[in-house]
Order: sequence, then C-alpha cells, then structure tokens
Amino acid sequence: MMELLKEQVAILQKDAQKVLTRLDALYETNSKSKVVVERAIDDYLWEVESLCVKSRIRLDGFRSSKNESDLFHQENSPIEVAGSIEVTFEGWLHITLNTLLPNCKYRVSGYIGNTISRLVKEYEYDDLPYFENAFLAIVEYCNHDNHNALDNDNKGWKMIPNALKGRVIKDDNQFILSIGLFSKLSEDVKCEIYVMPPEDGGIFMERFTSDLL
Repeated sequence: MMELLKEQVAILQKDAQKVLTRLDALYETNSKSKVVVERAIDDYLWEVESLCVKSRIRLDGFRSSKNESDLFHQENSPIEVAGSIEVTFEGWLHITLNTLLPNCKYRVSGYIGNTISRLVKEYEYDDLPYFENAFLAIVEYCNHDNHNALDNDNKGWKMIPNALKGRVIKDDNQFILSIGLFSKLSEDVKCEIYVMPPEDGGIFMERFTSDLL
C-alpha cells in the first residue's frame, strides 16, 4: 500500500511543480497588459485548483473510512471549508459554497464542480430530492471589491448543473432546467445554490428581492 501511495504522491509532486512554475511566471511578469496579467493569474489558479481535485481523487482512497468520518466532523474540517448542503422545508436543495464562482474568462478548473459532487455524495440523509424539471438559482454574495468576475459571461457557473446532473436533476438541457444567476451586495463572501421545482421560482424571487433567503 505504501508503494502505491508513494507512486501517487510522486505524480502529485510533478503537478505541484507546475503550480510553482505558474506562480514564478506570475511573479516575474513585467507586462503592463491587463490581458496578459489576467491570463497569468488564471493559469496559476487553474493549476492550483486542478491540483486540489487531483489530490482528492488520488489520496482519498488511502484514508480509512473511520478516519475520513472523523476528519469531516472536526472543527475547520474540509467539508466546512468547502461548504454545506441541506434540504429545506420546501424540499429545495440548498448548497452553500464558502467561495465565489471562479472567473472563467480564459480557463476554469473543475474545483467547484468537484466540491459540489462531493457534498451531494456525502449527504447523510435519505431525502435528497430528484427533479425531472427544475429551476436552478445561483446567488453570489460579494461587493465591488471582492468579486471574482463582474460580467456574468465570465462567471464559472456551468460546472454547477454538470455536477448535479444525474443526481439531483434529470438533465441540464433548456427544456428541463431553467437557470437564474443573481448577486447581492455583501461583505460576507459566499455562493448560495438552490434547486427547486420550476413552479417555486416565483416564491424564490419574492424571497430574494425581500432579503428573506
């Protein structure tokens, strides 16, 4: 088992070197071009987030189920850092991510999608809803200074329905899934995700505009 673990760690060491290479490139850039700097930032973040996902996949199997369970119930555990998941009284799926949607202007990793997949998979109760048709509402709480992307077309939201497809929603095509992307000015940076029957969309909008979520 230790030999296999070392093999996986060796692979991750090579990926970690790519992260450092991107970070060095970002540090050494002297370009005055905003586009060049933004691309260098995205390249670095993509490598970091990809390394996180690869590490989860390659190393999770080496932890005993008991230790893994203990880990996820400790203070400041990974599941608390990543976010939380619940089913509301109305039967909506509610996911909270303790981060904002990534900027996908140039490239985007699978970090958010992988995090959501893990939260859904590790949901402990048997009331996880499944929708033949659904309304997906994504709400970012941020301000003009701490946002990741102002323009909606630069927000990495597409990985969210991909992570939910087959588990919570039947499909993500336009006749099955309706999507709303919203923002609220806030100092408390987070992303709230709601999945509900389409007919509950009006209830959601009323609560959203009245700050009742």
